[in-house]
Amino acid sequence: MSAVSVKRKGRLQRKRALPKHRLIVLAVVPSLAFLCFLGLALQKLRYPLPLEAVAPVSSGELFQTASSVSIANDPLSQSGKLILDAPFLDQRPDFPTGCESVTAVMALQYYGVEMEPEEFISSYLPLGNAPYRNENGTLLGCDPRKAFPGDPRSEKGWGCYAGVIQKALEKAAGPDFTVKELSGVSLSSLCEAYLEKGVPVLLWITIDMEKPVVGASWLLEDSDESFTWIEPMHCALLVGYDEKNYYFNDPMSGKSVPYTKERVETAYRGLGYQAVVLKPDKLS
Repeated sequence: MSAVSVKRKGRLQRKRALPKHRLIVLAVVPSLAFLCFLGLALQKLRYPLPLEAVAPVSSGELFQTASSVSIANDPLSQSGKLILDAPFLDQRPDFPTGCESVTAVMALQYYGVEMEPEEFISSYLPLGNAPYRNENGTLLGCDPRKAFPGDPRSEKGWGCYAGVIQKALEKAAGPDFTVKELSGVSLSSLCEAYLEKGVPVLLWITIDMEKPVVGASWLLEDSDESFTWIEPMHCALLVGYDEKNYYFNDPMSGKSVPYTKERVETAYRGLGYQAVVLKPDKLS
């Protein structure tokens, strides 16, 4: 091969073999372009409309559209979590045994009804005799399914069941609301039927979701039927859930308190699957 041929071959090889810095540029530029495109796409997904194009929702529209709210698009829901922003009221120290009444007032205030626990108790809650012993030593008392035994403003008060609060709420809320006593409804069904539609639920459970145990028994004054108390009975407002927990506005513990689903299920079952819901009639 001649010297000229060798030089020409070397030039051709150098022409075909691109410099390393040019290879790096060719590799990086498309990657940067792709990342820019991806960033714009994600931004568009996060904010599909300009902020000024999103119309505000009035409270009236909220009731009309609440039934369409789901876990996926509720602004309060993140990764399958939903918590309703209901008012919180502490039953301590004024209502040491008044968890049912305080929870009922939280539900009323959630819908803008101006009421305090004292008014609810003094004007709407039926009161009866706490368990006492008669001259024969027999323990007697009122039926907690019909009235509150004792006084919820006293540490010697007991507690009442869902039917008592349902009737008291009907009177306190007035004709523009519907109040339902529920029995035997699963927690998942309550979440689907009510929480996902913006309706919190009054739930009968136990204090701190402790394991329910059998307590005292007494004869009912109006029927001589024996009634057995389950303790430590409690009532709180179910306001949310996620994969592992249910959330409560618990009048003895705080706002949006999480309890594991297993513990809530045990407490709820121990009190006989009792619940009450309050909602405005205009909320379908």
